[in-house]
Amino acid sequence: MQIDILAIDDDKFIQKVITRSLSSHAISVRTANDGESGIEEATRVVPDIILLDVEMPGINGYETCDRLRSLEATRNTPIVFLSSHSSQRERMQGYEVGADDYFVKPFEKEGLLARINVLIKYQREREELQEQYELAHKSAITAMTGASELAMAMHFLEKSLAYHSINELGQGLLETTDQFFIDCCVMLTDKEQCLWFSSSGTVSPLEKELVENVDKEARFVDFGSRTIVNYPKVSLLVKNMPLDDMERYGRIKDLLPILLSAVNSKINVLGTQEALTLQSTNLIDSFKEIRNSLFVLGSTIVTNRKDSTVMMNKLVQDLNYDFLRMGLEEDQEQYLLNRIDSAIDEAMEEMDAGVEIRQALTFILQKLNTVVNKQEELYNAFTESLAVEVEKENASMDDDVELF
Repeated sequence: MQIDILAIDDDKFIQKVITRSLSSHAISVRTANDGESGIEEATRVVPDIILLDVEMPGINGYETCDRLRSLEATRNTPIVFLSSHSSQRERMQGYEVGADDYFVKPFEKEGLLARINVLIKYQREREELQEQYELAHKSAITAMTGASELAMAMHFLEKSLAYHSINELGQGLLETTDQFFIDCCVMLTDKEQCLWFSSSGTVSPLEKELVENVDKEARFVDFGSRTIVNYPKVSLLVKNMPLDDMERYGRIKDLLPILLSAVNSKINVLGTQEALTLQSTNLIDSFKEIRNSLFVLGSTIVTNRKDSTVMMNKLVQDLNYDFLRMGLEEDQEQYLLNRIDSAIDEAMEEMDAGVEIRQALTFILQKLNTVVNKQEELYNAFTESLAVEVEKENASMDDDVELF
């Protein structure tokens, strides 16, 4: 590639010397007579190297260099001062305003060419390093952004453990997608009922129709800048996928399944918790009813036995009075009394078996009381643990996402 050199010098003789010394098939030389025209020429077509005289009319070389360094186009263009002065102070002043080299007049052609070749090599190495730096910087930013987004997703997974309702779960999912700067609406299915949530607050009829009628067998359905992600219990519509940033687009498509898989599992967990809670409540109620029924049955048996004993004793007394009035022979009266005593003894034996029944019922009642108490303790411990878990999550989690 041909090297383009701009020589800014008010001395026409020096301009000719530079042109004759450097012009070749590999180097082309342009000239400017003062600082202002030199800046204009440099910004019109940015050269590979600028040779700049120090002493010029108007703005001097130092001021010209300072202005060139302030312009975006020539900020990194190598600048070589050409001066008849070679003091350390002047060299330091040239370095201070941004010069890359300082060459003393008069100069030899070979020396100037050598300096130019060194600067060209230096400039190319700097450009390569700059490209590598920008690539590394971009990679670092991408990695940091990806880590931040992954941290947000992990933060949601942790918080989802403390959610105890479908509404909290849907709102928490949208809070996370909002942090990804994507506009979403989501459909959660619970007990064959569809619950809708949206970043904008409302879901249009067309959006509902699209989500409800999309092929549920397909995990991703892409159309334009919109994407639908499907799971058995949750479907998410993203309205503004970043098609202009394919790296971010890919990261989002990697993270959304993580979020929705957690939501799908949590819906199943909430359903199981609700079913277990309802079953526990029903068991406690059933045990209490059985316990009350057995208590009533046992009380009734005891009462009936007492009543039967009183009735039999009264019957024996009444029969004794009746026998006296009937005028029976002694052996006849004794025969009837023996039969009555035998029947009473048999009845009492049967009623004594009621004591065993009462003991058995008492034992069953005690066991039911133990079961009911334990079931109530388990139910209370379960509900309290949920409340404590929610408090711990709310206390320990900060909404600010930290990189890890």
